[in-house]
Amino acid sequence: MPMHPIRAGEWSGPEQRLHKRVPLGVAVECQAGRGTIQGKAENISTNGLLIRAAKTFAEDEEVALRFSLPGSQPEIQCRARVAHVVPDIFMGVEFLDLPPETALLVEKYITAVLHESEGRS
Repeated sequence: MPMHPIRAGEWSGPEQRLHKRVPLGVAVECQAGRGTIQGKAENISTNGLLIRAAKTFAEDEEVALRFSLPGSQPEIQCRARVAHVVPDIFMGVEFLDLPPETALLVEKYITAVLHESEGRS
């Protein structure tokens, strides 16, 4: 089944977030009691991810995530809560237990991407 052509920016509406988000574009595995979903992390903030997936979990469901930041090792594994859903298109997840060293890696990645995009402006 092909993925819906909606773009994250078109869906998300006006920017009202507390945390800066940057594009990510990496594979992410989401596991919960109902099974495992393979998706693509469209963007990341220090607080969570927006995941594009052909199937989605329910709002408020707790999931285990596995993904990697570009050019970074080791793989990130953490728990998250599904904060919002566009059924079978997107789900926004909020990190629940990022270890401090992993949170620092995420912050550094976001800062680097923001710095790089400012350099192109």
